[in-house]
Amino acid sequence: MTKTSRKKPIGSWRSRTERSKRIYGGKMNKIDGNELYAYIVSGAKNIIVNENNLNRINVFPVPDGDTGTNLSLTMGSIINSATRLPQAFSTMRSIAQIAVDNAYGNSGVIFAQYLHGLSQSIGQREMLTASEFVSSLKSSALYAHASVANPKEGTILTVMREWANTLESEMEDDFAHVIEHSLKHLKEAVQHTKQQLKVLKDANVVDAGAQAFYFFVEGIVKFLKGHSLENVEYTAAILDEVRENLTSVEVGAYRYCAQYLVETQTDTQRILDAVQRFGDSIVVGSTNAHVNLHIHTNQPDKVLVELLKYGILVSHKVDDMALQAKLIHQPLSKIALVTDSIADLPKSLIDAHHVVVIPMNLIVDSIVYQDKLTMTAENFYQHLDDYSLNPTSSQATRKSIERTFHSLLQNYDHVLGIFVSSKMSGTYENIRKITSRLTDDPNKIVILDSKTNSVAQGLLVMHAARLKDQGVDFATLVESVKSKIDTARIYVSVKDLKYMLRGGRVSKVTGIFASLLKLKPVISIDRNGKGEIFAKSLNQRSALRSILKTVKKDLVSKGIEEYALVYADEPTDLKKLNDECVDLIGKAPTYIETISPIVGLNAGKGAIAIGYLTKET
Repeated sequence: MTKTSRKKPIGSWRSRTERSKRIYGGKMNKIDGNELYAYIVSGAKNIIVNENNLNRINVFPVPDGDTGTNLSLTMGSIINSATRLPQAFSTMRSIAQIAVDNAYGNSGVIFAQYLHGLSQSIGQREMLTASEFVSSLKSSALYAHASVANPKEGTILTVMREWANTLESEMEDDFAHVIEHSLKHLKEAVQHTKQQLKVLKDANVVDAGAQAFYFFVEGIVKFLKGHSLENVEYTAAILDEVRENLTSVEVGAYRYCAQYLVETQTDTQRILDAVQRFGDSIVVGSTNAHVNLHIHTNQPDKVLVELLKYGILVSHKVDDMALQAKLIHQPLSKIALVTDSIADLPKSLIDAHHVVVIPMNLIVDSIVYQDKLTMTAENFYQHLDDYSLNPTSSQATRKSIERTFHSLLQNYDHVLGIFVSSKMSGTYENIRKITSRLTDDPNKIVILDSKTNSVAQGLLVMHAARLKDQGVDFATLVESVKSKIDTARIYVSVKDLKYMLRGGRVSKVTGIFASLLKLKPVISIDRNGKGEIFAKSLNQRSALRSILKTVKKDLVSKGIEEYALVYADEPTDLKKLNDECVDLIGKAPTYIETISPIVGLNAGKGAIAIGYLTKET
């Protein structure tokens, strides 16, 4: 959940007597670092309280409904981390650095570059006159405009420029009054965006980024009226109901919204030229040390590889805009379903049932990738034996988890999460703790430990997805999934034990002994969710016979409701297993999918597996 409060008190930074040293008869004289800090923080807070409003009207550049959330996260980072100093240049430098490094989304990166432009324009000034401040704002608008590869009129860029022009044209001694009076003209500029972009006119809404900038300036005016941050109350605006107009789920030619923070000294234009072939909606924010790239693309993995040529990857995120649009504008249920990327599921089924997948992190040669997004299975298995360092994994970040669930709570009555076995990862426990702080209602979010992984976890998610889409109530859904967890089975034929050995999944003694004998183990997961060596064979064919024997036993004693097959990088052996399973079970698998890179760390090349749900426990 986005927090809007600081650990240290804000608002007590200056008494009214101190402030009056620069205000005579209500007329503003100079703007120092404290004053500038208050402007930005007050504007940021006013954006944050309007998060839902901005999400509702978000249709450009795509209707993914997250402009408010992205800007709230960006502004929240400023409030929580920026340093307040007496000098204008020092305060603004801190704000700009935090904004660029923590910007989210298209509007977030543009806004961050606007603040960076303000910092650059202030230069080394400790205080600003009103006219100097306005001049800096004009330069800020130019910085923001230059950061966008293909800028459009009728967006946040337009109103940034219009506001600065209004302030300049109406300059008078009472600058506080000028800012307050500028709100009227700014509101007109925001309303005019409806006429400037067809997509806005068709949806009968203003641009969400432009509206956010209005809220930002409105927050500044609230501070000027209240004279200190502690005296200002921030409440969400009441906008016209627009949801019925926003039915489109078309996000254009590119599916993913990706952002990359890179430590580099490379010129931003060179980086822009390098990535333009991968997508559109490109925005490049920068400070002296970092570049924050935003892009809509179908190849977030290739964009990352390209950026690594120019610097060190600090962080990145990838959002599925197509799924976000469906979740908001074409919901299948009032219940949202979430899992992690360890659950092996085809993209087609994820799309069909609106399953939200939180990507785990994969660390390869000191670079952090997102499982299945910036590290694909094809690329991972192709180079698995070439990496100089042993690949490892880590959980999704707290920010990523909070952002996912916070967004879902805005649009759904309940959220059900089904995650990898707690005996194999701390993901379940971490998400449970994080989500417990997002709501006081224990029935709003339920997090379940699947006690399994990979294909078996995927089948549990599919079971929940079907019930969800059939309209069952939340309590019934949760109980049904809980009971199904006990029926989940998975058996993995591991072709080479070296991957499990170097990943620490088997003891060194056991691993070396099995490797010397060239044994091909079958790995399973016990009822408590802990991995175990289920059987050992001299070759993979023998291992598959062992698996089929167990499948047959469960088929006779419990019945098999459904099953699915997964493989690492060699589908040839899987075809044989598929044919035998069809003959044995009497039906085709629910799906066949590749094993995710995060699971492949230990399963390794050549691994194949079956997962199934029995009819009885």
